[in-house]
Amino acid sequence: MHAILVKIEYMTTEFDWFMVTMPIFALIVWAIVMVGSMEKQPKFLDGVMAKKLFGVVFVGFFGIGVLVSFYYMILRFVELLGNY
Repeated sequence: MHAILVKIEYMTTEFDWFMVTMPIFALIVWAIVMVGSMEKQPKFLDGVMAKKLFGVVFVGFFGIGVLVSFYYMILRFVELLGNY
C-alpha cells in the first residue's frame, strides 16, 4: 500500500492520471451497461439498502470530484494572477 501511495506522489502528468483512471472508468461503465442490459434486474438492486448505497457512492464520487476540480481551478487561477 505504501508503494502505491508513493507512486501516486510522483505522477505529475495528465497521461499518468489517464492511464490510472481510464481502466477504472471503463470497468464502471462496463458494469453499468451489463446491469442495464439485463432483462430482469437482480432483486438486490431493488432493495432500500442498495438504493441508499448507490446514492451515497454516486454523490461521493462526483461530489469529491467536483470539490477536487474546484480546488485545482482556484489554485490555477491564483497562480495565473500571481504570474500576471
